[in-house]
Amino acid sequence: MKNKMVKEMLRFIAVGAAGANVVQMLEKKGYKAYYINLAKQDLDLINSPNKLHISGGEGASKNRSKAKKVLSESIDEVMNVLEQQITEEYIFVVFSLGGGSGSGIGAFLASVLAENPDKKVGLVIILPAMNESLQARINAYEALAEIVELKNELCSIFILDNNQREDKLSINRSFANMFDSFINISNYSSIRGVIDIAEQKTLLETSGVAMIHKITLGGKEELLSTINEGIYVPLEPNKRVKYIGLSQPDTKETISIEDVTDVVGEGIDTFCGYGNEETVLYLGGLSFPKTYIDKLAKSIKSEEERVQKVMED
Repeated sequence: MKNKMVKEMLRFIAVGAAGANVVQMLEKKGYKAYYINLAKQDLDLINSPNKLHISGGEGASKNRSKAKKVLSESIDEVMNVLEQQITEEYIFVVFSLGGGSGSGIGAFLASVLAENPDKKVGLVIILPAMNESLQARINAYEALAEIVELKNELCSIFILDNNQREDKLSINRSFANMFDSFINISNYSSIRGVIDIAEQKTLLETSGVAMIHKITLGGKEELLSTINEGIYVPLEPNKRVKYIGLSQPDTKETISIEDVTDVVGEGIDTFCGYGNEETVLYLGGLSFPKTYIDKLAKSIKSEEERVQKVMED
């Protein structure tokens, strides 16, 4: 029942086609979903009554300015619909940073939703691979700049990184599985400790970058190896983290919280639970990925110089 209570507090809003792919995987696991797009053709592919086509939109074709303009012309209508239909306390807006619709309007929609004091809004964002088009990388850089300005107004921000795997859909699938495993941790208890719903909510509400990792078999080495070899943008080297949640089986050989803090840093508090069938680690309040952003800026600059030369020729 605890698991259902947490689920009932959550809603995932997909903006654009890539965000819809992630949210559809979560919807199959019982999470409430909502889909927004400028392209009606993309929405027609989604079998759900919970969707909204933004009036005047025909798709953004990776043009962030176009997406912003279309939204600005119907923002009152969009927000009225969302206020009526999205009643949950926790909202995660899900979108890709490389496209036009999601990167153009995702962060803005999240910021407007977060103005409601009864709502707690987080993000699930998808970074383009470094070998994607110059426009996709420019979109990501500009969208990240907007999100950095908003991050203190938002809850957890999960940053999925398409550089981590060739199979992008497997990244989305893995995130859906890990998020669901995190929601399930309050179902497990032991006399050694439990992570309760209040602690789960604290983790979800923490501003900054967040990650969820899990293993079904193995111990310390297997869990820690997932931290920098997973689906997220790599950790910053500064070892700044605010909260750590660790749920694991109640066995003799458990993973100590010190094993985790040696790798990620020591937060202001930790929540530990036992009796789980798998090991689930939540890291909340991590630093924004400055290393990735700097690398992205360098790749854009070098590519822009090449494109400028082609245009001159």
